Amino acid sequence: MKKVIGMLLILTLAVGMLSGCQSSKTTDGVQSDASGETKADEPGDGAKTTEPVALEFWTISLQPTFTDFFNQLIADYEAANPGVTVKWTDLPYESIQEKLVTAAAGGKAPDVVNLNTQMALTLSGKDALVDLEAEATQEQRSIYVESLYDSTRIGNSVYAFPWYASPNIMMYNKELFEKAGITEIPTNYQDAFDMAKTMKEKTGAYLYNPPEFFNLLVEEGIPILNDDNTAAAFNNTDTVKLLESFKAMTDADYLPKTNWGKWDNELKLFETGKLAIISSSGSSLSRIKDEAPDVYEKIGLAKPLTGSTGLSRNALMNVVVPKASKNQEAAILFASYITNDDNQLAFCKEVAIFPSTTKASEDSFFISDQTSLEGQARAMSTQVSVTSKDYSLGVEGQSDIQAEVNKVYEAVITSGKDIQAALEKEETAVNDILNK
Repeated sequence: MKKVIGMLLILTLAVGMLSGCQSSKTTDGVQSDASGETKADEPGDGAKTTEPVALEFWTISLQPTFTDFFNQLIADYEAANPGVTVKWTDLPYESIQEKLVTAAAGGKAPDVVNLNTQMALTLSGKDALVDLEAEATQEQRSIYVESLYDSTRIGNSVYAFPWYASPNIMMYNKELFEKAGITEIPTNYQDAFDMAKTMKEKTGAYLYNPPEFFNLLVEEGIPILNDDNTAAAFNNTDTVKLLESFKAMTDADYLPKTNWGKWDNELKLFETGKLAIISSSGSSLSRIKDEAPDVYEKIGLAKPLTGSTGLSRNALMNVVVPKASKNQEAAILFASYITNDDNQLAFCKEVAIFPSTTKASEDSFFISDQTSLEGQARAMSTQVSVTSKDYSLGVEGQSDIQAEVNKVYEAVITSGKDIQAALEKEETAVNDILNK
């Protein structure tokens, strides 16, 4: 069903794009400097409109927790930009695709939309999103951490302003480590195999749950695709050795055999003392505190467990402008405002997330509290963000590719099938996706 919805979305947005909804460089209400570059870092830098501009702004799962925050943000923007009104709609993650389909089919596509990286790449590959590398100003584009800004890059085009990020940090159960007699905090999946044996034998708990197989390949430096993204590249001897090593550990029950990367399952194991380590954003601390306060009191923090590259995952939310928007230039101004330094920093003070702009990420706020666990988590996120990124392939259809790659793990680790046969099967499936 999700695939059907996704295809309908792509088609309807493309139709909207071709039906006369493209923007003009002379959109009413946009102020330019002497060089013709538009400005948007401050709300007052925007519009002195001659005609009203009504923008539709869609987000994912921010109400009711942040209703007051965003209502005020929007009110400030409207006050500084007479003639511009912003209608904010918040939708659950599981329904935003269907709502976009309905809106686009009815000729009422939103102007600014909050999407994750995978969804943004899928739409950008179908020419349904505005290329911000071409349409936004250098001033607007230059404020973001480069690796995060490049998450939605395809070739020379970039299709989103990165918004808030959730860099993984390690949360570990100090009591389990003491019981196992392990004094060193592990850093590398495979280097921690001996620790995993010790942890399981002495405590009955697993040391860690491996990440989903796609992420494991990225973190071990094994390429998913070839250099020009035209074919699968993961069917190689490095992948075979990786699978063999993890199969030996899971067959011996030193590491979990199922549910790799399944967050809800990991959290349940951690909260019941059956898993010593989880890697997640600092925002997870509040949930653990509510659901398992006894485990919360035992938590220590460290840099996340990762592969040989030292790279860790930083799940990113983005803001995009659909080509079907009738107000593209005004939409870019508002998208820039929502994701600028000041507003990202203000949002981070409301919830344990991390900004995607360089200036905001360097603010002293993130290291100002070294006493509370939450404050320590923010400081750790600051350190980790330097070596973290959203695991983007830079191609459309990443979610489908990712699903096929993960089937290798399911076949080999969970079902015990032949490694080479599983790799060849999914290599063919990925190449079929790339050649569509």
